[in-house]
Amino acid sequence: MEQVLAKLKETWAVIEFEFDQHNATDVFLIRMREEDFEMLEDNQLVVQGMMASKYLATFEEEVTTWQRSLSSVSDVLTMSLDVQRKWAYLETLFIGSEEVRKELPEDAARFEEIDTVFKSTLKQFKETKNCVKACSADGLMKTLETLTSDLELCEKSLADFLEAKRRIFPRFYFVSQTMLLDILSNGNRPWIVAKNINAMFQGIKELGLKPSTGVENDPLDVVHSMTSNEGEVVDLKVTGPLHLEGKVENYLNKLIAKMRDELRVQLGKAIDDYQGRVRTDWLKDHTAQLVLVTTQYEWTKYTDKALDDMQSGANRDALVEYKKEQLRMLDECIKSVQGDLDKLTRRKVMNIITLETHSRDINIGMINSGVDRIDHFQWLGQLKTRWERNASLGSDGIAPDAFLYICDAVFRYSFEYLGNAPRLVITPLTDRIYITATQACHLVLGCAPAGPAGTGKTETTKDLSAQLGKAVYVFNCGPEMDYLTMGDIFKGLCSSGSWGCFDEFNRLIAEVLSVCSIQYKSVLDGIRRGGDSFRMGGIDYYLHPDGCMSFITMNPGYLGRQELPESLKVLFRPVTVMVPDFQLIMENMLMAEGYTTANDLAKKFFTLYNLNKDLLSKQMHYDWG
Repeated sequence: MEQVLAKLKETWAVIEFEFDQHNATDVFLIRMREEDFEMLEDNQLVVQGMMASKYLATFEEEVTTWQRSLSSVSDVLTMSLDVQRKWAYLETLFIGSEEVRKELPEDAARFEEIDTVFKSTLKQFKETKNCVKACSADGLMKTLETLTSDLELCEKSLADFLEAKRRIFPRFYFVSQTMLLDILSNGNRPWIVAKNINAMFQGIKELGLKPSTGVENDPLDVVHSMTSNEGEVVDLKVTGPLHLEGKVENYLNKLIAKMRDELRVQLGKAIDDYQGRVRTDWLKDHTAQLVLVTTQYEWTKYTDKALDDMQSGANRDALVEYKKEQLRMLDECIKSVQGDLDKLTRRKVMNIITLETHSRDINIGMINSGVDRIDHFQWLGQLKTRWERNASLGSDGIAPDAFLYICDAVFRYSFEYLGNAPRLVITPLTDRIYITATQACHLVLGCAPAGPAGTGKTETTKDLSAQLGKAVYVFNCGPEMDYLTMGDIFKGLCSSGSWGCFDEFNRLIAEVLSVCSIQYKSVLDGIRRGGDSFRMGGIDYYLHPDGCMSFITMNPGYLGRQELPESLKVLFRPVTVMVPDFQLIMENMLMAEGYTTANDLAKKFFTLYNLNKDLLSKQMHYDWG
């Protein structure tokens, strides 16, 4: 025992803290080497064993002293590292951010006191490098405990401050805390905030900014255009530019309103301009997203008219005649793709071909089935776009607005700018998913597409949201997500009127899933009740007029997947997604690339690939879909 005590004395006489310089300042943060920390733990066990020895009486005072010393080293080190971590995180905010200091003056003053005390404590550690001596200083533990409790108060105030900002601009729920603090810190410098715009507006890569003063080198604080991820530029030419001034959360809300108003007015102009023009010329003058909405509106309008004429007996062949016109316009688009087009225009035309091919197939299907009434289910079950005055779903009923009808559900087009991204080929399976999902939304439920990987569950969800002009946020669920994260996501979706798609939802742990059922039920209850708020966790939150919708996709039969609790299952309408129609997808893709004999080519490719899939080995480099 005497030898062990001598060894302890010898060892701890030379063990010192190491110091790392903090952000090129005169502050040095403490740390202990890994091997020294392991020795501390081992020595604590040795001393603990000595306390239980029958020879303790001889060395009791010395052993007790070592027990106290090593324990204080362990406690002080743990608490110091915790204080260091919190201080380093909060320092950039309370010292470096003018916005935080202005909004939280009391906590900023409290943090300045913490800063002074903490730096003097670190200075003492630097002067007395030996671990045992430094950690045995009088009042050190009490100082660290005070610092910890004060830092917790600052953290809580900061969390409340960020929550208040998120409630004003709900899309802040979808950005990381670091990015949110960066946005808030630079709120009075819109040109810096604009660098993070894609995290909040998925279709906008950057904003076109210019100075409000008109002087070249002055701050860029007026938005005059939006640029998509694909490079399409939309000028705010009708509603005019937007001056970004005041608090960041307020002017970002104005930006959403400006984006939607601009697109709504531009859609009206695109519809008026369409009449009497050749489609392939007309589409070059308008935004890609609005071109697709206009072509869907025109298809709905002329099919409605044809079915009306057939029902009234005015023209029994009206739908057949319109089908011929459809084929002519589709042929024009396919031929234009064969020509020399720039990248954005080519994508526009390809997207039109994708949607118009589906419209053609629907009309051919109705002709073959002998549909001659506008209220036939085969027509009611299609997603139809109409441009009309309708004082419902948040529309004023004075100016015309875009509405989408499917079965007995009606949706107001949300005019979220989505850019010029490729569109999904719509197959009969996609149609069925659309009906199930929209009916689920109409009945105020979520939707749960389930099926093997690669069948298009997430992509169909994203494409349906694009058809309705909505923002959709996709979340990859994992066991590390807790109920607080899920609660924040639900708050953000509901308050911003967005849709959410939770991929592999059954990877969440059972405890989180059970809380999710309560959280999502409170959201659905708020939507059913109507009004402009919903209650979650005893607090009222803003409810957007567009409401929200959640999709949960699940792959059955994989390891590490949870069975959903019954309370959660009843909140989501299930739909099974199986293998899509590859031949139809091939035909559509070939048409979009300019092949006029796409139908025959698709049959040949489908047969060839199916044969290859059956005959060749299942190696990675043989991917036959």
